[in-house]
Amino acid sequence: MQRQAGFLSLSCLISLLGCGRLADDREGFSSFGADDQSGEDLGDEPDGGEGPISESCYDGISQPGEICQVQTDDVPAGIDPCAVAVGDFDSDGRPDLAVPNSDWLQPPEGTHYSHVLRGYGNGNFADAKPWDSGAAFPVGIAVGDYDGDADIDIATANFESGSAFVLTNEGGMSFDPPAAESVPGAASSVAAGDIDGDGIDDLVVTVPGALALILNTPAGPSSGGTVDLGELTPMHVELADLDSDGNLDLAVAVQDPLAAGQVVILHGAGDGSFPERVVHPVGLAPWWVASGDLDGDGDLDLAVADNGDASVSLLLGNDQGGFTARTVIGVCQGPQSVGIADLNLDGAADLVVGCMDSNRVEMWLQGEGGTFELARWWHTGVQPVSVQLADLNLDGVPDIVWANQLSNTIGLVLSQP
Repeated sequence: MQRQAGFLSLSCLISLLGCGRLADDREGFSSFGADDQSGEDLGDEPDGGEGPISESCYDGISQPGEICQVQTDDVPAGIDPCAVAVGDFDSDGRPDLAVPNSDWLQPPEGTHYSHVLRGYGNGNFADAKPWDSGAAFPVGIAVGDYDGDADIDIATANFESGSAFVLTNEGGMSFDPPAAESVPGAASSVAAGDIDGDGIDDLVVTVPGALALILNTPAGPSSGGTVDLGELTPMHVELADLDSDGNLDLAVAVQDPLAAGQVVILHGAGDGSFPERVVHPVGLAPWWVASGDLDGDGDLDLAVADNGDASVSLLLGNDQGGFTARTVIGVCQGPQSVGIADLNLDGAADLVVGCMDSNRVEMWLQGEGGTFELARWWHTGVQPVSVQLADLNLDGVPDIVWANQLSNTIGLVLSQP
């Protein structure tokens, strides 16, 4: 749900180590035969540059193994949509979309907007509607229930103001004026989840050298302190229960100016604190981390978009939050985001990668033995960021959505049963 990578391209530790949380001694995903394309030029692309779809598509029946995702027309989304989030804001059971708009034509003292697009449940969306996002240059977005009323609210990370803003949903796609909470530095991305166990989603905001924690209550947001990362630059945060203890943990893609990239795992205590951390090396300049069960063992694994070397790192997890050494899959140039979902309903998790440097989105399907193969790909608008996977047309098959930041649109790939 975050947009840190696109913005940065334009403006531009003591560890308490628990049992089983060091690097796992199992072999990594290479033991499953993951293919390495090494970021190579794929040359001429068949089928209009998209790859083949299954002959059984369009019969109205979703079947395991079908590849039926096709690209639709881009949707206007305001100036400089630098991330995208999916949420049912009007509680009608149909997914809607929201983007933060870092509008560089708007003076800092002017009104800055996020846009919300109401979904019709068939993959089509109403015109983007602007909402005040609080202050200059909203660049990250996250959705969740921030006041405990069961309606889905919006939070933005506002770079120039050094703040996060919460837009409380009053129902029926109507939002209150944004409430601000300051953070110590330029806010570049935001993620949501209940980190203190009170049943209300909280926020984790990336700032230079740290994570700012914001605890939400029915009365509004308040500071939960910071997590110091020293000289590391946090790019994106994934909230998930990585060690199966019932508490949300943080997986943070960080860039080190003196070394290769890392994923920092911060294990949550369930009270808003993160007393334990473990660091895992990945590729150059990681910008995004996603969690999901890649190998089907019931434990969460990680996929990391390594922007600096055109690769995705795969780290297999165990039930105590430990991970294997990374396996590398070569992808398109400049991967900014990655998502995990079973895209062809065959029971195995697949990958989608958005590459901002090559204006391309790729779908990698997992085959027998754990190999990943490039199955379909799409040319996008300029600078695709923040790939998200969700069932937008309610047919039971995951769809793909991203923000074309410099084309002022949202890109869509929908399944066609």
